[in-house]
Amino acid sequence: MISFRFKHVCLESFGLHFPTTQLTSTQIEEQLAPVYERLRVPTGTLERVSGVKNRFMWETSVSPSSVATIAAREALEKAGMSASQLGAVINCSVSRDFFEPATACIVHHNLGVPEHSLAMDITNACIGFTDGLIMLSHLIEAGTVKAGLICSGENISKVVHTTIAEMLRNPDISRDQLLQMLPTLTLGCGAVAAVLCHDSLSKSQHRIVGGVARSATQHHMLCIGNGDFSVGQGEEIAPIMTSDASALMAAAAKLGGRTFVDASHTLGWTKDCIDHVFCHQVGRQVNEGFYREMGLDFSKEFTIYREYGNMVSASLPAVLAIGSEKKQVLAGQKVFLTAFGSGLNSRFIGLEW
Repeated sequence: MISFRFKHVCLESFGLHFPTTQLTSTQIEEQLAPVYERLRVPTGTLERVSGVKNRFMWETSVSPSSVATIAAREALEKAGMSASQLGAVINCSVSRDFFEPATACIVHHNLGVPEHSLAMDITNACIGFTDGLIMLSHLIEAGTVKAGLICSGENISKVVHTTIAEMLRNPDISRDQLLQMLPTLTLGCGAVAAVLCHDSLSKSQHRIVGGVARSATQHHMLCIGNGDFSVGQGEEIAPIMTSDASALMAAAAKLGGRTFVDASHTLGWTKDCIDHVFCHQVGRQVNEGFYREMGLDFSKEFTIYREYGNMVSASLPAVLAIGSEKKQVLAGQKVFLTAFGSGLNSRFIGLEW
């Protein structure tokens, strides 16, 4: 277990940006009707199993940096800060503009952040944003920077379209293969950014208290995405992602149970003193499995996966940004973040609002 505590780090603001084009689970299954019929898969399986009714999609040509920049500008505006105050820009998306340079370099340039600062990517499946938050918090706590920005612009349209095309193209696809590819169709697009700063600069005083990390890499083969998610590669790259959903869910839930024990010890929090819980938005079965194993109260949860799907690394920060406003989180309340990502990794973080 890795644990960490912070005394001077605040989560100052969020920025969000979503596509306007919706893609419902019903629309996806209408496309897959011939495959469903051949394999005798009941219509409605995708939404019934995952709980995902809708997701939003960008055109495959939309660059992650462009949408991350929009979210980043909103976060800066809400924080009342200028780009010149940023000591670091960390991009955390799975999808990115090019193989190189880092997508953070493009966002850094778009925002006009000064040269005497950091620009780097941290990519780690669905927990990339959380790892970026941890890294930036350490930089602020150490006094290396006073303020910084984390962002993720996830455009996963290509892998969704490729998966549908592969299911329709391959006449020999089996029921088991279909089920391994079905979780990919719960994915959605979205962009999110957050400004973190030293408490001496903070107006919000939403404090990042600390957290823990575990990496159960014996499960690294349970969710595999091949190919490249670089938009700049063009249409010739056809990524496919497969998941052993039941095994992944079981392993993640058990990992979450172990990680919660660590987090409770590190933060000094019990499940009863936590006021709000925000979990990585995967889907109904997975999220319920997490909560059962950790023993957390469902009534403290807030979800957006039904409307937005799984937005990969943008998923957890988006639900926190939306949920903290809709639930009207109050000053002093304890907010608990549970992040999971293929690999298999877990990162749990505590905040005092």
